Amino acid sequence: MDTLWYLAKLALALLLGVAAARTLGIHRFTRVSAYAQTVLVWLLLFFMGVNTGGIEGISSQFGTIGLSALVLTLLAVAGTILVSLIFSFLLSPSAKEEGIAIAKRKEQSLLRRFYDIIKEPMLLVGIVLVGLALRLGTNLFLWFDSSLVTYLLYTLLFFVGMGMVHKKISFKGVFADRSLFLLPLYTIAGTYLGALLAPLLTPYTVSEAMGMLSGFGWYSLSGILISDLGFPVLGSISFLSNLLRESFSFFLIPLFGRLGKRFYYPAVCNAGATSMDVTLVLLSSHFGTRTMVGSIYHGVIMSLAAPLLIPFFF
Repeated sequence: MDTLWYLAKLALALLLGVAAARTLGIHRFTRVSAYAQTVLVWLLLFFMGVNTGGIEGISSQFGTIGLSALVLTLLAVAGTILVSLIFSFLLSPSAKEEGIAIAKRKEQSLLRRFYDIIKEPMLLVGIVLVGLALRLGTNLFLWFDSSLVTYLLYTLLFFVGMGMVHKKISFKGVFADRSLFLLPLYTIAGTYLGALLAPLLTPYTVSEAMGMLSGFGWYSLSGILISDLGFPVLGSISFLSNLLRESFSFFLIPLFGRLGKRFYYPAVCNAGATSMDVTLVLLSSHFGTRTMVGSIYHGVIMSLAAPLLIPFFF
């Protein structure tokens, strides 16, 4: 019952954001909404670090957290590739029938591409580490109450709801195409398939692994949500795992793009929730602009699924 009430409050925050955007006008406050989401993510990550630093004996668990996050990410990526490729060859039309030309991507220097890949993840990890270091090394946050994270999370979801209205996404074409309509299911099934092997390689149960991987690349939400549910260590692992999933996508999308249009499924499914924003340009440049609606639809559904699925595993 507590889980359902928690989900209801998250959904309410999202719906209030949608209602606010429609009431105020879809062309108004778009920048405010975008900037608010960025600032709130930074604040949430900072306080997640502060919250994690308050755990007794956390310093001795850093190695385990990093290794577990890497193993979980590799399992999720492998499972997603397997499931999405199977359905790609079963349901997707042949390259000849599809007739989509892959756009040529402007090549950059290796150093520049590497910098573009790591700059945002490094910034976000740095924000968490600053909060962690200040909690461990100073007395500045003796006042801190974890309930602050909850209220910040509700506020973030409010602005996420506003942002969804501002983007004016239409999914009419997606609903008529079964292969695209089912993309989120391939992502969920593949991710959870990988999680089934987690007890063999990590100290965590299948349920815990599924919960930690249910961010589907939305690292800020997954880490914060799990920490808010009372599992700050698992929240830290989830944050790193989903951050790694996004980072791996920057390498995997160009690779799949070079292999052909049939590999759009594993490319977009591994991108998870980020396929509607961070990795969208990369997906469209390697698989053609006609795939953009499918990528946005997939990202939106995964973003909606994450806060709904995570609480059921804890």
